[in-house]
Amino acid sequence: MMSRRAVPLVDTHFHVFSAGVAAPSARYRPAYAAGLDDWQATLGALGGLGDLYGVVVQTSFLGTDNSALLAALQARPERLRGVAVVEPSVTDPQLDTLQAAGVRGIRLNLYGDPDWQRIATAPWRGLFRRIDALGWHVELHTRNGDGGMVLARLDAALGDAGTPVVLDHFGRPGTAGTADAIFEVATAVCARRPVWVKISAPYRLPTPDDWPALAQAWRDTVGDDRLLWGSDWPWTNHEAPLRLDECRRLVAWQADSDVALSAALRWRNAAALYGFAVEEPEE
Repeated sequence: MMSRRAVPLVDTHFHVFSAGVAAPSARYRPAYAAGLDDWQATLGALGGLGDLYGVVVQTSFLGTDNSALLAALQARPERLRGVAVVEPSVTDPQLDTLQAAGVRGIRLNLYGDPDWQRIATAPWRGLFRRIDALGWHVELHTRNGDGGMVLARLDAALGDAGTPVVLDHFGRPGTAGTADAIFEVATAVCARRPVWVKISAPYRLPTPDDWPALAQAWRDTVGDDRLLWGSDWPWTNHEAPLRLDECRRLVAWQADSDVALSAALRWRNAAALYGFAVEEPEE
């Protein structure tokens, strides 16, 4: 086992699920299981990248059944945090259970809602107020190119509360790349609340090889202390051996030229956002 004083690495985006399990309305039902030991073994294959911590993100096809997420968090409470999916009907005791287990945010993935109109309604605004009171963040997963519109709608729905927002997978810009509206909208939103961006899953973008330019654009937009790294393991619908090499390239981005940015991306920012008790690595 690696020393607690080894260089930390926080994977801020991975999933756990059982084979064949999905919500009734899900369009995808995995034929394989993705468990904590599998994640640990796979990320270990990256080769000495660090002392591993992680954030389990509720996958879309499980809907609001967060039981697998909760089981994972309870198995490794010091090493894991979570991002759940809930509806406005979730009760305060249910939120308290998620909080106690290590959940620190909710994920919005409302592809079936035209222009995401429901987040402006009273039930969702009420949920956002409760999320803010817990000190959680709201995480956005959108179609490529929809991020600017959705972020603007969410910012309005959050109102005067300073609730942080986390953007999945480079904010999912469309074919406009660094000229996508998401960057202009995020610049405005940053004046009202923290905006964090996950440097993860370039294969989900229209032009995957453009990820370094997108990463730099986000660095310029939100700052070095708002960037996060995530593996997106087990890469559902994009499973392939080359995913490991992509993860290695993302986590090593700018590492040779900027030691401070490397530490921020690898673990320091994630420790601040998710509340990990990570010791400073030895020099």
